Amino acid sequence: MFETLDLLFLIVSVLGTAQAIFLIVLLMDEGKRAFTANRWLMVFGFSVGMSFIDDTFDPMISPLTNLYLVPVFAPFFFALIPSIYLYFREISGDPAPRPYRHFLVLLPVTAAIGLMVYLKRARMIANSGHIRDAGLQIEFSATGLADMVLLAIVILFCVLFAVYMTGIWRCARRYLQQADWQLQADSERLRRWVTELLVGMTVLFTVFTLTNLFDLFVSRAEWLSLGVKVGFVLVFFRMCQVIAQNPALFVQPETEGGVFDDLSVPHSPAQEPDDQDAPMSRAIVDISNIERIRTRLERIVTDRNVMLDPLLTMPKLANAVGVTPNQLSYVLNQHLGKSFFDFVNEVRTNEASRLLIEEPDRTILDIAISVGFNSKSTFNLAFKKTTGKTPSVYRSETLSQCSTGQ
Repeated sequence: MFETLDLLFLIVSVLGTAQAIFLIVLLMDEGKRAFTANRWLMVFGFSVGMSFIDDTFDPMISPLTNLYLVPVFAPFFFALIPSIYLYFREISGDPAPRPYRHFLVLLPVTAAIGLMVYLKRARMIANSGHIRDAGLQIEFSATGLADMVLLAIVILFCVLFAVYMTGIWRCARRYLQQADWQLQADSERLRRWVTELLVGMTVLFTVFTLTNLFDLFVSRAEWLSLGVKVGFVLVFFRMCQVIAQNPALFVQPETEGGVFDDLSVPHSPAQEPDDQDAPMSRAIVDISNIERIRTRLERIVTDRNVMLDPLLTMPKLANAVGVTPNQLSYVLNQHLGKSFFDFVNEVRTNEASRLLIEEPDRTILDIAISVGFNSKSTFNLAFKKTTGKTPSVYRSETLSQCSTGQ
């Protein structure tokens, strides 16, 4: 019979596992061009998912069996922060040259945890009462070698936490600066996503670290641990929601030198010229190629397979045009006066306008989905922004005018 806390842990863990799987599936659906950056979010989701699976088994097995499983699940905690760090490295245009070395720490950590489990086994057998989390609480004694090993693991985790969080903030700052320089009208969406992810992860990792320190050194912190788990579930839910609604935010181009490799003369913040727009403009797109890009865009607008694809992203459209995402964004913003999202939504809205009149018996939601929108509310906002009317009003007024004209 489960206790209340055990039942809550089980419910949250099942929800967390499901959310982690769903997040990974969504990221995989972004395609190969997104994989370079999104693979690290997948590693993050998998690592947190392993923690949720561990908590799912926790109330169903004996403390001793739980202890034996610690070397299987616990090392994944050391993959959480590096995976987010590598994600920010990718999107900031400075990918790690040998990214997998950031996970080599899992090898000594796993060995150390295995040693600690071996040393604590005798204590667990001698005290086989109701002990949660394999009884991993530090209680120093004359023969507390296992506690010393656990303390070393905790210190290592705290050091990595401080180092990687500093790196994450630096990468995020660099990315936001580059997004402002390059993407202009689209930068607000990117800024919102990066800021939301950055703040969310910082709070979660900080609370997670403090909770585990309190759990190890002071007293059992089961309710705090449950709160952290709920926090991860909410973060996963929010990430899945944003990905489903705005897949373009997560896709980064696969250029040889990184996301913003198109600059012929990159500037550091301290070296920026006062008039940024002119040199940056010349570096992104040559004037002779602007008309070529616009002509190709006009051709692609008629391609339903491209423009009405619900997973259309900036890199996908740039690939179809034959330019880099930065060059496409520049032409859209500077020469068409539109952001990527406005450009795509306008094309889809024009197609929806035709369908609303030619197929009056078809539902608005069905038409919205068929032209690439993910929800009726998003479609309504985009349609009204383009036409000044909601889809229903546009349909009724246009059909009324047509019938009157006849």
